[in-house]
Amino acid sequence: MKIRSTSVAALAAVPLALAGCAQGGGPATQPAPPPAPQAAAPSPEGIAWVGRMCGEVARFSEAQQKLPGVDKSNTARYKQSVQDQIGASAQAADDTVRGLQSMGPSPVSGADQVSDSFEQGFVQVRDILRTAQDKAAQADPTDRQRFQEGMNAVQQELDKGKQLNLDAALAKLGDNQELNDAAQQAPECKAFTQPQQPPQPQQQPPQ
Repeated sequence: MKIRSTSVAALAAVPLALAGCAQGGGPATQPAPPPAPQAAAPSPEGIAWVGRMCGEVARFSEAQQKLPGVDKSNTARYKQSVQDQIGASAQAADDTVRGLQSMGPSPVSGADQVSDSFEQGFVQVRDILRTAQDKAAQADPTDRQRFQEGMNAVQQELDKGKQLNLDAALAKLGDNQELNDAAQQAPECKAFTQPQQPPQPQQQPPQ
């Protein structure tokens, strides 16, 4: 069977979505809204804070490109390598959660709510991955049918990542002009404008 990091895939669009918000994306033909009060220019402290938030989110995506591979030489090695890969991804999600939690109050009004929304999303990712890792540990590599059933349970858990929704965080980001301006000026946020590399497909278990 094919083990996919679907929880990672659910978040793969985050950098591009953030970039679209930061650049004020939208149809070029959309009528311009009525003039609004000029947003306050972001302070150097605000730019640094938003840059750190971008860095914490991007760190998870970067870690997915460095996950250990899957060894299909036999069922025992396949099981262990799947556990190792999922565990590394879960650790990356936990690192992002802890990083976001340690940031402290934002100098940019409303940015705390965006950071909190991202934190909640990565908590869900971490928990899904940890549960999937536990299910992989329970798979019996000495019995092919039971092993296949165990790996199916792992995949079903990972598939829950498809249900993750970060629209609330992205909407809050898109509605905050000062936050958008800070993101445009923060070097760490530039990574969000780069094309996202898809995760490499994982190998089939040994037959």
